[in-house]
Amino acid sequence: MASFANIASIEHTSTPASTSAIGDNMPRPHPRRTSSAVGDHLRGDNAVAALSTLEPPPPFDSSGSSSSQPESQDDLQHAPDQEPLRRRPGRRRRKVRGWFGRWKEFSLRHTWANPLIIILALLASYGVRPRPTNPLHSALFLSYPLSSSDPLIPADVRADPNAPTHYGKGPKDFAFVAFYIVVLSFTREFSMQVFLRPLARWFQLRSRSKQNRFLEQMYSVLYFGVSGPFGMYVMSRTPVWYFNTAGMYETFPNRTHEGMFKAYYLLQASYWAQQAMVLCLQLEKPRKDFR
Repeated sequence: MASFANIASIEHTSTPASTSAIGDNMPRPHPRRTSSAVGDHLRGDNAVAALSTLEPPPPFDSSGSSSSQPESQDDLQHAPDQEPLRRRPGRRRRKVRGWFGRWKEFSLRHTWANPLIIILALLASYGVRPRPTNPLHSALFLSYPLSSSDPLIPADVRADPNAPTHYGKGPKDFAFVAFYIVVLSFTREFSMQVFLRPLARWFQLRSRSKQNRFLEQMYSVLYFGVSGPFGMYVMSRTPVWYFNTAGMYETFPNRTHEGMFKAYYLLQASYWAQQAMVLCLQLEKPRKDFR
C-alpha cells in the first residue's frame, strides 16, 4: 500500500510541472493594435529646416575670421548685396524640351506645316533682293536662259523672230528640283489632310487604313489630272506630237529646250523624287504585289 501511495504522490507532483512546460512552449496570441500613426504627423523635431530649404553655407575665410555674415543691424544695412543665385541649366533644357515636344506633336498632326515654313522662308529671303544674282533665284525660276542668237539653239528656231526663249542645262537645275520637292510635299500633305480626309469621311470610310488608301489614290488622281493635260499641251508644241517618236531624233542632240518644256521635265523629276522619298520612308502602305 505504501508503494501505491508513493507512486500516486509522484504522479500528482509531476503533472503540473509538465503542463506548465507545455504551456510555455505554445505561441501566445499578440495583442491587437488599437491605433496607428499612418497618415499622422511624424513625431520628432519638426522645427529643423529641410535640406532643400537650407541657406547656402558662408564662404570660407582663410584670414581666420569666424563668420562672414554681418552681426548687427547697422552691418545688415551697409552689407553689400549678395549675388543672386543663378538658374540651373536643367530648367532651361526642360523648357526647350517642352517646346520641342509641343512642336513635334503639332508637326505630326499637321504634316504640311514644316514644308510651308520652308517655302515661306525661301520666298521671304528672295523677296529681300529679287534679282537674278540672288542665289535663291535658281531655286524658284529656270536657269540658263539663252539669247536668240546662241549657236546651241537650232537654226530654224534662231530664224524665227517669234520663237520662245530657250534654256540650257546645268547644276543649278538641281536647286529648282529640290525646291519643288518641298512644294509638292506641302501640296500632297495639305490636300490630303484639309480636303481629301473630310471627303473620305463623307463617303463613310471609317477605317483608318481605308481612309489613307483613299487619300493616296485621290492625290494621284488630282496630280495626274493636272500634269497630264499640261504634258499634252507641251507635247503639242514639239515635233513629237502626237506621240511621233521619229520627232525625238530630228534635232538630235537637243542641247536647249523651250522654257515650258524644261519646266515640265524638271517638275516631273521633282514629283518622282518626292515619291521616292515617300517609298523609302514608308509613308504609304506597300501594295500587295510589293516585294
